[in-house]
Amino acid sequence: MSSEPETATGTAPKEPSQSRLCVHNFTETICEQQIHFHVLRLKDSFLLWIGQQPANMSNLAVALHTNVDPIPSASLLMGEIADPVSTTLAQKLAKLTGKQVFVSCDLPQDRMLLPLVEARITNELKAAPDKFYF
Repeated sequence: MSSEPETATGTAPKEPSQSRLCVHNFTETICEQQIHFHVLRLKDSFLLWIGQQPANMSNLAVALHTNVDPIPSASLLMGEIADPVSTTLAQKLAKLTGKQVFVSCDLPQDRMLLPLVEARITNELKAAPDKFYF
């Protein structure tokens, strides 16, 4: 006779499963500005927030790869449509990963800064893809 308690179905209770969602944070000084990156890892997708402190999600874009077009579909879910940074970055990351990507970018539009931020994200994604999606 087992010493484990039984459930109503007559089986031993299962251990609670561990959540596979996780948060991955990294920071980089780019163009003399401290830039913070927060990744929420999801199943087959991720949410990426980029900005300076304090954290503020003033916009949110989503992009996903489709079978219809080699360029991922992208849409701004909230924020100013005149600021295409989040949408463009979500689209590039969706194309790179083949995953659904949510991006909120709270950085000034700076032609020098944004390509370096994008390169930093790409490097982190290639170095630790398991921190972005499962």
